[in-house]
Amino acid sequence: MIIDISDLENDKSMDIEIDEDFEEIPAHASGMLTVKSSGDFVLIRGNLQTEVELECSRCLKIYQDVLNVNIDEKFMKGAKTPITSKEHQMRKSDFIEELDGITEIDLNDLIYQNIIISIPSQTLCDENCEGFSELKNYIKADENVQTIEIPLKVKNNNNK
Repeated sequence: MIIDISDLENDKSMDIEIDEDFEEIPAHASGMLTVKSSGDFVLIRGNLQTEVELECSRCLKIYQDVLNVNIDEKFMKGAKTPITSKEHQMRKSDFIEELDGITEIDLNDLIYQNIIISIPSQTLCDENCEGFSELKNYIKADENVQTIEIPLKVKNNNNK
């Protein structure tokens, strides 16, 4: 969904209902976003309920989960002042995307990025998931193996 911000007057806002599928993830997002023009900036804020299909990190089973995705993005209508020094301490304002005259914002791309960063790095189908059944059998079999120490002799090739 692409929105045209050129019609959005200063200090005015519009609400956009989201009900989109994202096949690449796969996920379905629904909720409300508010787009507000504020001086030199465009703010996009909202909360989306996202149903995602994930793979369990322990057992590798595919399962469904619901993520609460908060969106809080700020776009600069113009261009930022270029950084001229070699060293620059990053500030919060450096993470604002500049539109530089572009009047359209792709909400699908914005939502997609926010869904991706909302997915936990370790996903579990259930907090009590015991993991891969083949791995459990391997660990049980390994517990029955006794350790045998074998002394090794190192041959020195320097003494011929």
